Amino acid sequence: KRHGKNISVKNGNKFEGLRHVEIGNDFSSQEGLWLGTYSSYGGKQYDPIILIGNNVHFSRNCHIGAINKVIIEDKVLLGSNVLINDHSHGETFDFSKPRHQLPLYSKGDILIGENTWIGDNAVILPGVHIGKNCVIGANAVVTKSFEGNGLVLAGNPAKIVNEHVLEA
Repeated sequence: KRHGKNISVKNGNKFEGLRHVEIGNDFSSQEGLWLGTYSSYGGKQYDPIILIGNNVHFSRNCHIGAINKVIIEDKVLLGSNVLINDHSHGETFDFSKPRHQLPLYSKGDILIGENTWIGDNAVILPGVHIGKNCVIGANAVVTKSFEGNGLVLAGNPAKIVNEHVLEA
């Protein structure tokens, strides 16, 4: 849809539905970025948007997908192989059709707060909101929201492993 200044994206990427993506200034990504928004699938219509703030940097092989809304605020760093996806193929126990034929389903939007660092191989699931100044450890699977400021999250499912009191 629009982008700011100083955008650097390496080769070997996949972009779907870029008309629903907004990227701020000073964005960079290594190779293997997959940005996808889906306004229709399986006979159902969606109103997707991916909003990426200023000074955001993605390492290799990051996948950001939306049928709803994914917001990545300013100064966020993503490690390699990170998945941030607000949807799945059908509701969990809907086996009425093959999975790829089911309408996409979202439990809610995703928000990654300002100045957050997401480690390699982390997964952020639908409906999750992460507060600012957080660290999400490598291989973490974030299944619920953590609104705190200055949290360190790790594990599967992710939980608070350290907390720093930071001034708002």
